[in-house]
Amino acid sequence: MASILQKLSSLILLPIYTRLLTPEEYGYFNLIVTLLMLGGAIAALGMEYAVVRFCHPSFNIKGNGEGSGDPRRQAKFYTAAYAAVLSAAVILTIVLTLTGPLYAPLIFPNFDFYPVILVALASLLFQPLTVVYLALLQARSMAKSYGIYSLALFLCNGGLTVLFLGPLDFGLLGIALALVTANGLFALIATVNAMKMGMLWVRFERDDARRLLGYAVPMLPHTLTLQATSLATRVIISHLISVAAAGLFNIAMYAVNFIDAIQTAFHRAFLSWYFTQMDERPSGWRDRVRDVIATFVGASVVISSSVALFASELLMLMTPESFHAAARIVPLLALSMMVKAVYYPSLSALLYHEKGTRAVLLISGTSSVISIPLAVLGAAQFGLMGVAAAQLIQRVIMSGMAVRSSRRLDTPRIPWARVVRLQASGLAAVCVVMVGDHFSWWGLGFWPVLSVKVLVWIVLVAYLFVCDPNLVNAARSVIRRESQKQAEVH
Repeated sequence: MASILQKLSSLILLPIYTRLLTPEEYGYFNLIVTLLMLGGAIAALGMEYAVVRFCHPSFNIKGNGEGSGDPRRQAKFYTAAYAAVLSAAVILTIVLTLTGPLYAPLIFPNFDFYPVILVALASLLFQPLTVVYLALLQARSMAKSYGIYSLALFLCNGGLTVLFLGPLDFGLLGIALALVTANGLFALIATVNAMKMGMLWVRFERDDARRLLGYAVPMLPHTLTLQATSLATRVIISHLISVAAAGLFNIAMYAVNFIDAIQTAFHRAFLSWYFTQMDERPSGWRDRVRDVIATFVGASVVISSSVALFASELLMLMTPESFHAAARIVPLLALSMMVKAVYYPSLSALLYHEKGTRAVLLISGTSSVISIPLAVLGAAQFGLMGVAAAQLIQRVIMSGMAVRSSRRLDTPRIPWARVVRLQASGLAAVCVVMVGDHFSWWGLGFWPVLSVKVLVWIVLVAYLFVCDPNLVNAARSVIRRESQKQAEVH
């Protein structure tokens, strides 16, 4: 739940941002945040993965004579991770500050580096420390603390943003100050809490740091590729269309973030169950896996179609009229996430095998690199709709490569006949919206259009259950198994 909240935090604050900022100001805000996300990923060095691995209470240090789950040894690893991340954050912040006047005109067209971007960069000193602390809480299975910390950070940042944007009227500088203040405060809280847990200020050896980096750094390309592509796409839109268009594109991408948050949560639940099936291989396990894959695809169709159908109505409720144009590209972006539903089952198969991570890195890198020239061509020829089409092509390539790579493994195949039947209904729903938008819904008013969309949604859901009755049983099976696992843990 906390991870979903993190992904959707900007969406929750959208009504505030869009009422206190113009589309162009919101575009610059989006560019700043995207740059900070890329910088934060670089400074974190992939240490969040290493902390989860090396600071787990049951982690076994092999070959050094120490027992399994040695707390002091784990504290050494966390201190080493903290020191490495803090050093990287300081160096990166200094470099970005000194070179700001050089890259700012490229990333932020017609916008001064001082003072907004300069102030925002200071948050890079603190953001990676929060990331490794959250990884520590995850490693120690401190779900309650993880949730409280994430929620408090979100509320603090949201409250400060409202204060600086509203009563104090600081504009974009206020958002930058809110980011720095919230991240700085919670980095301090994270540091104090880690010390209380006995995980900080423990002397570590160089070999400890090398071991952490050896595990963490290979995970960087996947994260950096996605973040760099996200920034490059927005920069392309800013230069070829406008900064305001970049803001509209980001609002439309909230639809992707919403769908992705749910798909990712489902995938995490599926992953542990899938690994158990692969290890134990009980009677009929392949059929059960195929049923769950179909359930995942069916759920993605419902969620993606719902977002495509009702995006314009939601934007009418949440944003001023100047931002409503973002709804036009949401159906195509939602369709891209519907296609991506077949990526996750293939990803699970790849992650089960030790060498599968190499294929994952190749898939993310190849699809991201291809998407950049497609975004340039799309933006130049068709505006934001062309960029959305580039996103669709990227996810088609991503899913296709994952499916092809997983076919070489001894894993249950995707039930393509069922998938095609399920996704055909979602495609039909998306087409209804795109055709209706193109013809401005033939002059119909708000309520008639909403009624048509609700009818389409009801028909869609009914069709899914009629064409694949096993969806309900498969969903119940996964939920029941997860509930039993949670009961055993507690």
